[in-house]
Amino acid sequence: MAAPTIYPGARSFFGLAKEVTPGTPVAAARFVPWKKLDPVDQPVILVDDGMRGSMGSDYGATVGPTKGSGDVEGPVFADSIGDLLYNILGDYGVSGTGPFIHTFSLLNSGNAQPPTHTITDANGMTPTVGARCYPGACFSELTLTGNVEALFTHSGKYESWISQAAAVAPTNTPTSEVVVPSWRSTVTIGGSSVITPKEWEVTIKRTLTTHYTAQGSQNPYVIARGDLSVDGKISFVAADESPLNALLANTQQALVLTVDNGLTGANQRTVTLQMTKAYYKTSKLKRDPAAIGWDVEFTALMNATDAGTSGGLAPIKATLKNGITTY
Repeated sequence: MAAPTIYPGARSFFGLAKEVTPGTPVAAARFVPWKKLDPVDQPVILVDDGMRGSMGSDYGATVGPTKGSGDVEGPVFADSIGDLLYNILGDYGVSGTGPFIHTFSLLNSGNAQPPTHTITDANGMTPTVGARCYPGACFSELTLTGNVEALFTHSGKYESWISQAAAVAPTNTPTSEVVVPSWRSTVTIGGSSVITPKEWEVTIKRTLTTHYTAQGSQNPYVIARGDLSVDGKISFVAADESPLNALLANTQQALVLTVDNGLTGANQRTVTLQMTKAYYKTSKLKRDPAAIGWDVEFTALMNATDAGTSGGLAPIKATLKNGITTY
């Protein structure tokens, strides 16, 4: 009896690369360590239910428009998180000579469409190349989470074109960056450093609309990016009534969250999320037996300070400091 063919999930790896033309796949350029990767194709099955004189309903089926989608989660690295920020925000600039400083904000010029990326899932099953790619990927959601007892992590959702076999077998070259714990976070609120946050979360959401047209293809004609919003949460421990007072006064203040690897010079790595105008939606008392705190939900508002080189207004500006020359 022949040995069974198996494909260990532990040997899978995840790559991505910015596309030149939306929907035209490119070979993976950066390989992102991941904890969860769930790509899926979503064909619409069109059922023939035309009655034929028999006591049934479904007589045939054919495949209609199709798209891909997926979820991805993992630890944040100061290099690969830039691809995801670029995809969902669209405005990008770089400066410095090492470490390089990359700035991402909301794209407000031209057609206001961020770049698309090809996502490559190398799980070994695809004949010859061992990988499938999902071109035209557009992220609809990206969440960055800091918990002082855990790693700095991200989770995201995307939509894409139909998957296809990768053109060539990808060579796994994972990042050499070191994972960063969330206790290295610093938080400033209204320009003042605050040391009582225990956990924080920032979620960037983007409206996506998939359009199919009479082009002789099941693939989308375009996955159009619409408006963008930013919400978040902060959990304070052993705090005073400042979160409640800010809620009641509708104080619209700057929230800045920074994660730093603690090194200096060319080895420094930082991720900074700047929301210059944000308001609290809720401030819920958290009555821990040992120390009372607050669970706050906030929304970032559009403002000129966080806008990028494309002008207009933006609710957030993300800045990375790393060794990548450009995205």
